[in-house]
Amino acid sequence: MDNPRMASLAAVALGALTVLCAAGEVALDRAAAAKGQVTFTRFCVSCHGPAGKGDGSLSGDLRVPVPDLTEMANRNAGKYPYDRVTRVITTAELVRGHGTVEMPAWGDALKKTRGTDEPTVEAAIRDLNHYVWSLQKPPKN
Repeated sequence: MDNPRMASLAAVALGALTVLCAAGEVALDRAAAAKGQVTFTRFCVSCHGPAGKGDGSLSGDLRVPVPDLTEMANRNAGKYPYDRVTRVITTAELVRGHGTVEMPAWGDALKKTRGTDEPTVEAAIRDLNHYVWSLQKPPKN
């Protein structure tokens, strides 16, 4: 990463995730999910839609189809890809529709916590990830 601030953010978030995973598998935290809804509504709804189905008000104007976030676990053998979602949110893993590491679609938004009701960027990212996790459809048989 060319941007030192983004590299630091990604390293801190991934380090925290590693500690969580080393202690055991991450479990869905409903309280964190409720907090994460604030961040999702503020930064994600315009593309991903209010229910995360990829039908936000801007989705029709984009060249890249917006994925249905409610199917992430089903597309991953029934397991929510918590680690990958953290990497995508921190821009440590690129997603076509989110832009480059230097200028992701949300710009510097997640480097600030104002408006997310969270004391740290890491907490905002964790809670956003838990909210997206809470949107998952039941496993397909």
